[in-house]
Amino acid sequence: MSSPEQVRRSHGRPHTRPIGRRIVLLLAIPLVSLVALWTFSAVPALDEAIQRNQYSGNRERAGDPATRAMQAVQEERAAAVAALTSPSSAAAQRFREATGRTESAVAAFRKTALAPESVEHLTDAEVQRTRNVGNQLDQLASIRSQITAQNVSALDAINAYSTAFDNTVRLLTTLVTLDDVSVFQQTNGLLYMYWARDFMLREDTLLTALGGGRLKAGTRAAFAQWAGTRAELVDLGLIGLGGDMAETMSGLVNSPAYADFVALETSVVEQGRTPDPRQWRAVTGAAGQVWLGSTAKAGEQLQHDEVAPAGQAIMLRVYLAGGVGLLAVIASIVLSLLFARRHADELRRLQRSAQELANERLPRVVARLRRGERVDLETETPRPAAGRTREVALVSEAFETVQRQAISTAIGEAELRASINRVFVNLSWRSQSLLHRQLRLLDQMERRASSAEELDDLFRLDHLTTRMRRHAEGLVILSGSPTVRAWDHPVAAEDVVRAAIAEVEDYTRIEVTGASAVAVTGDVVADVIHLLAELIENATAYSPPTTEVTVKVETVANGLAVEVVDRGIGLAPEELDSLNRRLANAVEFDLVDTERLGLFVVARLAARHDIKVSLQPSAYGGTTAIVLVPHALVVMDEQWQAIGGGAAAAQPAAAGAGAP
Repeated sequence: MSSPEQVRRSHGRPHTRPIGRRIVLLLAIPLVSLVALWTFSAVPALDEAIQRNQYSGNRERAGDPATRAMQAVQEERAAAVAALTSPSSAAAQRFREATGRTESAVAAFRKTALAPESVEHLTDAEVQRTRNVGNQLDQLASIRSQITAQNVSALDAINAYSTAFDNTVRLLTTLVTLDDVSVFQQTNGLLYMYWARDFMLREDTLLTALGGGRLKAGTRAAFAQWAGTRAELVDLGLIGLGGDMAETMSGLVNSPAYADFVALETSVVEQGRTPDPRQWRAVTGAAGQVWLGSTAKAGEQLQHDEVAPAGQAIMLRVYLAGGVGLLAVIASIVLSLLFARRHADELRRLQRSAQELANERLPRVVARLRRGERVDLETETPRPAAGRTREVALVSEAFETVQRQAISTAIGEAELRASINRVFVNLSWRSQSLLHRQLRLLDQMERRASSAEELDDLFRLDHLTTRMRRHAEGLVILSGSPTVRAWDHPVAAEDVVRAAIAEVEDYTRIEVTGASAVAVTGDVVADVIHLLAELIENATAYSPPTTEVTVKVETVANGLAVEVVDRGIGLAPEELDSLNRRLANAVEFDLVDTERLGLFVVARLAARHDIKVSLQPSAYGGTTAIVLVPHALVVMDEQWQAIGGGAAAAQPAAAGAGAP
């Protein structure tokens, strides 16, 4: 097997093949076969087959039962009007028998159309419409009771039954779910012709019930509306039909029987009188027979000339496209697996090298650099495994360059950060040295001051100098170096808090409450003072100048607790969570984020001594900062009193020690 060095040389590389050729072999056959054959042939054909199956299923499960229910409704409507206009025991019996047939048909419709195996093939809108049709058919019970009681008009009864019929027809139109435009249009066209025939039956039922004479205004308006709707539906049906079906239904429209019916219908609408009953029955009977025969013949033609051939063509496309596509898929899978396995092994090795760099070696190098350890570039940048494909080998070489550059950049960044830290420390120590001298000079001047005004000015200057010293210490803390000030004895907790307050500009607004019988160990006094001063100053800066900032000190089970409570406007929950995460995790100081210097300082000091700092909303609407100094950093009352703590003040052992 070739060594990595061989891959790196421009000559003597192992035999490689262009990745372009492999990509062509890997992708051309699957793309051509799957996209060209399967997608453009098999998938549309399969979709058409599914739609055809759904269309046939909808017709069998919902369409046929709905048609039988519609026929039963038509028969019951005629029997109901007869029972109303010519009441007799025979008419009542025929009405009851028709009612029974309708209820049986509706029950069969519900059983098949709303069965789980039927509903799963329908859309939500179709399911809801099917349920609505079933409910409306069930509501015919109300009109039946009125018919039996003879307290409803013939027109109202016809309208009640016709409403259920119309909604059922609309349901049938929604169940035509084929993408075949010809079949879709002709199926709907045939439904319109069937629907138009029902309007003729409504007219016949109404005029038969009336017997003779002039029509009332409401009855005449209803008849005219039915006649207009019937004519409109016939026109819509003829528009949708084509071929033999159009010829068949045109034969109906052009037949003498249909012409006689239209003429008689028009006469009724214009004159507002019922025609001779015998003439009306003869004309409507002849037209109805021709109409029924024409729709039946057109239905057979639809099945024979449109639906069946379309289904056969769909299945043929499915078989052809599916068979050829299946062979192409099998060939594509076999070839793809052979080529992909070879490429995958090479790329997987390169991937492991990249993941090892990103997840292990680079973080490990950065961590060592932050600890100040030396890092050897050659040791930390091993060469990745070489690939047998030329392009993969070139990528491997490029990755080697990338990882060397990444490690080198990390080393350079660490050295730059270390240099910046040294600059911070140097500047801070120089500033602190001058500030310590200035504080001593101010102390001497305060002792010699002869007037209260002069002494007050010196105190303010002393206070500003103390704050400047804290800011200078912040640079040292951010650089990771220890602070200059140190105490050789514990300091009372109250004195530590007061020392922190003394380093805040608005110290007059701060109120200290609570008491604690513990002291802070001398080695952390300076850092605790600095930490508290940053939090207290932040509280005064972000609260109204007329409000107080409360600092509460108390001893708790886990050590010393200090609460800094302001009365500002508070923080948003998201910002509060973000700040708490920063305080809990002392992240590396970012030179860009200069607005959070105090936060970085607090986080660094807290992490250095295992002090817990958290922020939460205060009862006054502002923010409460809670500082918990652990047991290891506090001394109980009896201990530090024994070593002279009572006389110890919050002054460092060497105020300027270590300042260059």
